Amino acid sequence: MTVFDETLVRIETDAGIEGWGDSVPWGSNFIAAFARGARAGLDEMAPKLIGQNPCMVGEINELMDFEMTGQTYVKTALDVACWDILGKSLGVPLYVLLGGMLNPDPIVYGSIPSYIDEKVDEAIAGHRANGFLRFSSKSSGDVAQDIAYLRWVGERMHPGEFLKYDGNGGWRADEAIRIAKGMGDIDVYFEQPCATYEECREVRRTTGVPLILDESATGVEVVLRAREDGILDGLNLKLGKVGGITKMRLIRDLCAALHVPMEIQDSAWSELACTVVAHVAHSTPKRAFMSALAPIGIILKTIVGGPVYENGRVRAPDAPGLGATPMLEVIGDPIAVYE
Repeated sequence: MTVFDETLVRIETDAGIEGWGDSVPWGSNFIAAFARGARAGLDEMAPKLIGQNPCMVGEINELMDFEMTGQTYVKTALDVACWDILGKSLGVPLYVLLGGMLNPDPIVYGSIPSYIDEKVDEAIAGHRANGFLRFSSKSSGDVAQDIAYLRWVGERMHPGEFLKYDGNGGWRADEAIRIAKGMGDIDVYFEQPCATYEECREVRRTTGVPLILDESATGVEVVLRAREDGILDGLNLKLGKVGGITKMRLIRDLCAALHVPMEIQDSAWSELACTVVAHVAHSTPKRAFMSALAPIGIILKTIVGGPVYENGRVRAPDAPGLGATPMLEVIGDPIAVYE
């Protein structure tokens, strides 16, 4: 996949304040979402929000959940736009509303190629030169290749650095166990090695390799179940996967209370979503924070404002609300209006 379809939402209020949000499903086979479905869902949901107070984000979410079951990727765009309005109405940036500046310099991770090659050494060296301490790579789908790669790249990690190997649910449980047994004594996290929660649990219990849940962790109930099962070593908390800032904050605060470290991300790397991620990262206690994403070389310049990435860290805008606004001259006229 080389391009992703973004649906932007602008909510206008009778007070003259407007808020922005978006939905960018990462294709149609990463989470249960697809781009045209986002717009179809907005056709269904948006008219039912006319006349509501967007600053009452809890009430808005209760209404959306009553009117439509699931469809988190539809609700995300609306929820984010409401939080943008709330911040602007109060004259404060989003991170203030979410708990304050608890983490002034959130660490971001650097992606490295998932094959044995001198380009990997170059990528690691480049990331280190830019202040990165966190590294992430994807599994290949081949057990022997994954074992060789993890042995090779594991030896290249320095003390204090962090390596995760993301299966994106692609391994069978037996494959993940074989990889864990064959990779040797290296310091690594497995992220969502298998498709289902039960398979990931089996891998964690059998191998002892620390586990970060991602695709199968879609709500509070899964977080509580994983904690009770003793396998929740980390959580990849994604904006669009859980349904917006309101539910992201709930899960974030629960994990912080349970001392579960989190990666703060989104299911796709849009500029608005990355802005939200930066705000959530700032307001997450350092003791419960692992890393945020750095969408270097992926997103386009279609917004005014947005996060700043420097020295392996990210900084959210200090302007009220999200602090990021799409350029109307770039995105053009709306394709649908509800009033």
